[in-house]
Amino acid sequence: VHFQYNGFLFGFLLLSVAKHLQSQHLQGALLFAILLNLKHIYLYVAPAYGIFLLRSFCFTQDHRDGSIRWSSFRPLRLLALSGIVISVFAVSFGPFVVMGQLSQVLLRLFPFKRGLCHAYWAPNIWALYNSVDKVLAVLGVRLKLLEEAELPRASMTGGLVQEFQHSVLPSISPSITLVCTLLSVLPAVVSIWRRPRGSRAFLRCLLLCALGSFMFGWHVHEKAILIAILPLSILAVESREDAGIFLVLTTTGHYSLFPLLYTPAGKQDVLQGYRNVSFLLPKVPKE
Repeated sequence: VHFQYNGFLFGFLLLSVAKHLQSQHLQGALLFAILLNLKHIYLYVAPAYGIFLLRSFCFTQDHRDGSIRWSSFRPLRLLALSGIVISVFAVSFGPFVVMGQLSQVLLRLFPFKRGLCHAYWAPNIWALYNSVDKVLAVLGVRLKLLEEAELPRASMTGGLVQEFQHSVLPSISPSITLVCTLLSVLPAVVSIWRRPRGSRAFLRCLLLCALGSFMFGWHVHEKAILIAILPLSILAVESREDAGIFLVLTTTGHYSLFPLLYTPAGKQDVLQGYRNVSFLLPKVPKE
Protein backbone atom coordinates (compact mmCIF):
# COMPACT_ATOMS: atom_id res chain seq x y z
CA VAL A 1 0.00 0.00 0.00
CA HIS A 2 2.88 2.34 0.79
CA PHE A 3 4.31 2.08 -2.71
CA GLN A 4 0.89 2.23 -4.36
CA TYR A 5 0.30 5.49 -2.49
CA ASN A 6 3.56 6.94 -3.78
CA GLY A 7 2.78 5.75 -7.28
CA PHE A 8 -0.51 7.61 -7.28
CA LEU A 9 1.34 10.74 -6.09
CA PHE A 10 3.84 10.49 -8.93
CA GLY A 11 0.84 10.39 -11.24
CA PHE A 12 -0.25 13.76 -9.87
CA LEU A 13 3.27 15.13 -10.37
CA LEU A 14 3.42 13.99 -13.99
CA LEU A 15 -0.06 15.34 -14.68
CA SER A 16 0.98 18.70 -13.26
CA VAL A 17 4.14 18.77 -15.38
CA ALA A 18 2.11 17.83 -18.46
CA LYS A 19 -0.29 20.74 -17.89
CA HIS A 20 2.63 23.17 -17.77
CA LEU A 21 4.10 21.68 -20.94
CA GLN A 22 0.69 22.34 -22.53
CA SER A 23 0.74 25.94 -21.19
CA GLN A 24 -2.28 25.22 -18.98
CA HIS A 25 -0.57 26.78 -16.00
CA LEU A 26 -3.55 27.26 -13.71
CA GLN A 27 -4.48 23.60 -13.97
CA GLY A 28 -0.86 22.64 -13.38
CA ALA A 29 -0.71 24.87 -10.30
CA LEU A 30 -3.93 23.34 -8.94
CA LEU A 31 -2.63 19.80 -9.38
CA PHE A 32 0.66 20.66 -7.68
CA ALA A 33 -1.08 22.39 -4.77
CA ILE A 34 -3.18 19.26 -4.25
CA LEU A 35 -0.06 17.09 -4.55
CA LEU A 36 1.80 19.19 -1.98
CA ASN A 37 -1.06 18.72 0.50
CA LEU A 38 -1.17 15.00 -0.18
CA LYS A 39 2.52 14.61 0.71
CA HIS A 40 4.85 17.41 1.75
CA ILE A 41 7.97 15.75 0.31
CA TYR A 42 7.12 17.61 -2.88
CA LEU A 43 8.36 20.77 -1.21
CA TYR A 44 11.59 19.59 -2.85
CA VAL A 45 10.39 20.93 -6.19
CA ALA A 46 8.22 23.82 -4.96
CA PRO A 47 10.93 26.45 -5.75
CA ALA A 48 10.85 25.44 -9.43
CA TYR A 49 7.06 25.80 -9.55
CA GLY A 50 6.99 29.11 -7.69
CA ILE A 51 9.70 30.87 -9.68
CA PHE A 52 8.55 29.50 -13.03
CA LEU A 53 4.93 30.53 -12.55
CA LEU A 54 5.86 33.97 -11.25
CA ARG A 55 8.29 34.59 -14.09
CA SER A 56 6.54 32.99 -17.05
CA PHE A 57 2.86 33.29 -16.13
CA CYS A 58 2.60 36.50 -14.11
CA PHE A 59 5.03 38.34 -16.42
CA THR A 60 3.93 38.03 -20.03
CA GLN A 61 6.69 39.76 -22.03
CA ASP A 62 10.49 39.92 -22.17
CA HIS A 63 13.00 42.27 -23.71
CA ARG A 64 14.86 41.21 -26.84
CA ASP A 65 17.79 39.99 -24.77
CA GLY A 66 15.45 37.74 -22.78
CA SER A 67 15.48 39.84 -19.62
CA ILE A 68 12.24 40.56 -17.80
CA ARG A 69 9.93 43.39 -18.88
CA TRP A 70 8.64 44.63 -15.54
CA SER A 71 5.76 46.52 -17.11
CA SER A 72 4.27 43.22 -18.34
CA PHE A 73 3.33 42.09 -14.81
CA ARG A 74 -0.29 40.89 -14.61
CA PRO A 75 -1.60 41.15 -11.01
CA LEU A 76 -4.82 39.28 -11.89
CA ARG A 77 -2.79 36.23 -12.84
CA LEU A 78 -0.94 36.37 -9.52
CA LEU A 79 -4.29 36.67 -7.72
CA ALA A 80 -5.60 33.63 -9.61
CA LEU A 81 -2.55 31.56 -8.63
CA SER A 82 -2.76 32.77 -5.04
CA GLY A 83 -6.46 31.94 -4.89
CA ILE A 84 -5.82 28.38 -6.08
CA VAL A 85 -3.04 27.76 -3.58
CA ILE A 86 -4.85 29.38 -0.63
CA SER A 87 -8.07 27.51 -1.39
CA VAL A 88 -6.37 24.11 -1.47
CA PHE A 89 -4.45 24.80 1.74
CA ALA A 90 -7.60 26.12 3.43
CA VAL A 91 -9.48 22.92 2.67
CA SER A 92 -6.54 20.81 3.82
CA PHE A 93 -5.49 22.65 6.97
CA GLY A 94 -8.67 24.55 7.83
CA PRO A 95 -10.21 21.86 10.06
CA PHE A 96 -6.97 21.57 12.07
CA VAL A 97 -6.82 25.34 12.50
CA VAL A 98 -10.41 25.39 13.78
CA MET A 99 -9.66 22.60 16.25
CA GLY A 100 -6.43 24.23 17.39
CA GLN A 101 -4.36 21.27 16.21
CA LEU A 102 -2.23 23.00 13.56
CA SER A 103 0.92 22.84 15.70
CA GLN A 104 0.50 19.08 16.10
CA VAL A 105 0.12 18.65 12.34
CA LEU A 106 3.28 20.66 11.68
CA LEU A 107 5.24 18.64 14.23
CA ARG A 108 4.27 15.46 12.41
CA LEU A 109 5.00 16.92 8.99
CA PHE A 110 8.50 18.00 10.01
CA PRO A 111 9.75 15.45 12.58
CA PHE A 112 13.33 16.70 12.95
CA LYS A 113 13.91 14.27 15.81
CA ARG A 114 14.18 11.47 13.26
CA GLY A 115 17.79 12.35 12.59
CA LEU A 116 19.98 13.36 9.67
CA CYS A 117 19.63 10.09 7.74
CA HIS A 118 16.93 7.50 7.28
CA ALA A 119 17.50 3.96 8.61
CA TYR A 120 18.45 2.98 5.04
CA TRP A 121 20.80 5.74 3.99
CA ALA A 122 19.91 7.55 0.81
CA PRO A 123 23.05 7.74 -1.39
CA ASN A 124 23.59 11.45 -0.88
CA ILE A 125 26.26 13.76 0.54
CA TRP A 126 25.37 12.92 4.13
CA ALA A 127 25.93 9.20 3.53
CA LEU A 128 29.46 10.08 2.38
CA TYR A 129 29.82 12.40 5.37
CA ASN A 130 28.78 9.61 7.76
CA SER A 131 31.18 7.19 6.08
CA VAL A 132 34.10 9.60 6.41
CA ASP A 133 33.23 10.11 10.06
CA LYS A 134 33.22 6.35 10.61
CA VAL A 135 36.60 5.91 8.91
CA LEU A 136 38.14 8.75 10.91
CA ALA A 137 36.77 7.29 14.15
CA VAL A 138 38.27 3.86 13.41
CA LEU A 139 41.62 5.38 12.46
CA GLY A 140 41.56 7.59 15.55
CA VAL A 141 41.05 4.59 17.82
CA ARG A 142 43.73 2.52 16.11
CA LEU A 143 46.22 5.38 16.25
CA LYS A 144 45.25 5.91 19.90
CA LEU A 145 44.14 9.46 19.20
CA LEU A 146 40.60 8.71 20.38
CA GLU A 147 39.19 6.65 23.21
CA GLU A 148 36.65 4.13 21.94
CA ALA A 149 34.65 4.30 25.16
CA GLU A 150 34.16 8.06 24.69
CA LEU A 151 32.81 7.82 21.14
CA PRO A 152 29.05 8.10 20.54
CA ARG A 153 27.13 4.87 20.11
CA ALA A 154 26.93 3.79 16.45
CA SER A 155 23.21 4.45 16.16
CA MET A 156 23.35 5.76 12.61
CA THR A 157 24.22 2.30 11.29
CA GLY A 158 21.91 0.36 13.56
CA GLY A 159 18.83 0.58 11.36
CA LEU A 160 17.15 2.98 13.78
CA VAL A 161 15.49 6.29 12.95
CA GLN A 162 16.71 8.74 15.55
CA GLU A 163 19.10 11.61 16.21
CA PHE A 164 22.79 10.83 16.54
CA GLN A 165 26.07 12.65 17.01
CA HIS A 166 29.05 12.23 14.72
CA SER A 167 32.22 10.90 16.33
CA VAL A 168 34.88 13.11 14.72
CA LEU A 169 33.30 15.48 12.22
CA PRO A 170 30.93 18.24 13.34
CA SER A 171 27.34 17.05 13.73
CA ILE A 172 24.86 18.33 11.17
CA SER A 173 21.72 20.22 12.20
CA PRO A 174 18.49 20.71 10.18
CA SER A 175 19.40 24.36 9.58
CA ILE A 176 22.69 23.33 7.95
CA THR A 177 20.92 20.94 5.58
CA LEU A 178 18.40 23.68 4.73
CA VAL A 179 21.16 26.14 3.83
CA CYS A 180 23.01 23.54 1.76
CA THR A 181 19.80 22.59 -0.06
CA LEU A 182 18.92 26.21 -0.86
CA LEU A 183 22.44 26.90 -2.14
CA SER A 184 22.31 23.78 -4.34
CA VAL A 185 19.03 24.78 -6.04
CA LEU A 186 19.80 28.50 -6.23
CA PRO A 187 21.60 28.41 -9.63
CA ALA A 188 18.65 26.58 -11.22
CA VAL A 189 15.97 28.97 -9.95
CA VAL A 190 18.09 32.04 -10.74
CA SER A 191 18.60 30.74 -14.28
CA ILE A 192 14.89 30.15 -14.86
CA TRP A 193 14.13 33.63 -13.50
CA ARG A 194 16.66 35.36 -15.75
CA ARG A 195 16.03 33.25 -18.87
CA PRO A 196 12.79 31.24 -18.64
CA ARG A 197 13.17 29.46 -22.02
CA GLY A 198 9.77 27.77 -21.85
CA SER A 199 8.25 24.85 -20.02
CA ARG A 200 11.10 22.45 -20.72
CA ALA A 201 13.47 24.77 -18.89
CA PHE A 202 11.00 24.56 -16.00
CA LEU A 203 11.21 20.77 -16.16
CA ARG A 204 15.02 20.92 -15.98
CA CYS A 205 14.77 23.28 -13.02
CA LEU A 206 12.37 20.86 -11.34
CA LEU A 207 14.90 18.04 -11.81
CA LEU A 208 17.74 20.09 -10.34
CA CYS A 209 15.60 21.08 -7.34
CA ALA A 210 14.70 17.43 -6.76
CA LEU A 211 18.33 16.34 -7.01
CA GLY A 212 19.61 19.20 -4.84
CA SER A 213 17.08 18.38 -2.12
CA PHE A 214 17.91 14.69 -2.38
CA MET A 215 21.63 15.33 -2.04
CA PHE A 216 21.52 17.78 0.87
CA GLY A 217 18.10 17.44 2.56
CA TRP A 218 17.37 16.34 6.14
CA HIS A 219 16.34 12.72 6.69
CA VAL A 220 16.03 11.93 2.98
CA HIS A 221 14.34 8.66 2.05
CA GLU A 222 16.04 6.63 -0.66
CA LYS A 223 12.84 6.51 -2.75
CA ALA A 224 12.95 10.32 -3.10
CA ILE A 225 15.30 9.84 -6.06
CA LEU A 226 12.21 8.86 -8.07
CA ILE A 227 11.06 12.50 -7.95
CA ALA A 228 13.94 13.24 -10.33
CA ILE A 229 14.02 9.97 -12.30
CA LEU A 230 10.40 9.96 -13.47
CA PRO A 231 10.25 13.55 -14.86
CA LEU A 232 13.66 13.06 -16.47
CA SER A 233 12.14 10.26 -18.55
CA ILE A 234 10.18 12.96 -20.42
CA LEU A 235 13.39 14.69 -21.51
CA ALA A 236 15.17 11.39 -22.20
CA VAL A 237 13.00 10.66 -25.24
CA GLU A 238 13.87 14.01 -26.84
CA SER A 239 17.63 14.29 -26.39
CA ARG A 240 20.51 11.84 -26.64
CA GLU A 241 22.38 13.73 -23.92
CA ASP A 242 19.40 13.61 -21.57
CA ALA A 243 18.93 9.92 -22.39
CA GLY A 244 22.51 9.24 -21.28
CA ILE A 245 21.95 11.10 -18.01
CA PHE A 246 18.68 9.24 -17.53
CA LEU A 247 20.41 5.88 -18.01
CA VAL A 248 23.01 6.65 -15.34
CA LEU A 249 20.51 8.15 -12.89
CA THR A 250 17.87 5.46 -13.25
CA THR A 251 20.47 2.67 -12.89
CA THR A 252 22.11 4.08 -9.77
CA GLY A 253 18.82 5.33 -8.34
CA HIS A 254 16.99 2.02 -8.62
CA TYR A 255 20.03 0.14 -7.33
CA SER A 256 19.79 2.24 -4.17
CA LEU A 257 16.18 1.06 -3.72
CA PHE A 258 17.15 -2.61 -3.39
CA PRO A 259 17.06 -2.50 0.46
CA LEU A 260 13.32 -1.82 0.16
CA LEU A 261 12.61 -5.14 -1.55
CA TYR A 262 10.40 -7.47 0.47
CA THR A 263 12.52 -10.13 2.18
CA PRO A 264 11.96 -12.83 4.82
CA ALA A 265 13.49 -10.44 7.36
CA GLY A 266 11.01 -7.79 6.23
CA LYS A 267 8.21 -10.30 6.74
CA GLN A 268 9.29 -10.77 10.34
CA ASP A 269 9.24 -6.97 10.81
CA VAL A 270 5.66 -6.87 9.50
CA LEU A 271 4.59 -9.68 11.83
CA GLN A 272 6.24 -7.94 14.78
CA GLY A 273 4.47 -4.70 13.89
CA TYR A 274 1.18 -6.59 13.81
CA ARG A 275 1.87 -8.00 17.27
CA ASN A 276 2.67 -4.50 18.56
CA VAL A 277 -0.75 -3.15 17.52
CA SER A 278 -2.80 -6.29 18.06
CA PHE A 279 -4.16 -4.90 21.33
CA LEU A 280 -6.10 -2.36 19.25
CA LEU A 281 -8.08 -5.07 17.47
CA PRO A 282 -11.47 -6.18 18.81
CA LYS A 283 -11.38 -9.34 20.88
CA VAL A 284 -13.36 -12.28 19.56
CA PRO A 285 -14.92 -14.26 22.43
CA LYS A 286 -14.14 -17.94 22.52
CA GLU A 287 -17.06 -20.35 22.24
